[in-house]
Amino acid sequence: MKVGFIGLGTMGASMASNLQAGGHELQVSDVRREAAAPHLKAGAAWKDTPRAVAEGAEVVFTSLPGPKEVEQVALGPDGLIHGMKKGAAYFDLSTNSPALMRR
Repeated sequence: MKVGFIGLGTMGASMASNLQAGGHELQVSDVRREAAAPHLKAGAAWKDTPRAVAEGAEVVFTSLPGPKEVEQVALGPDGLIHGMKKGAAYFDLSTNSPALMRR
């Protein structure tokens, strides 16, 4: 499965590694490209924007610091919403606001 993962901090990196180890085709993005180094070395593809991640994925996961970051990644000008294909799924694993997720 083509999986996108945005947010490769302590928690996100471990989750992304598990998905990659499970044989999924991983596409990653983070504010710090160096955070993606282990995933890239293992064969993941780097994407410059959340939109680009969504355009190439069947499912997208985010693991971000909070609601402000989730809003930018999901709904911003280059956000996920602009690249999600019909039938794709989005799972936010961040500490977040229920009201924002309904948007």
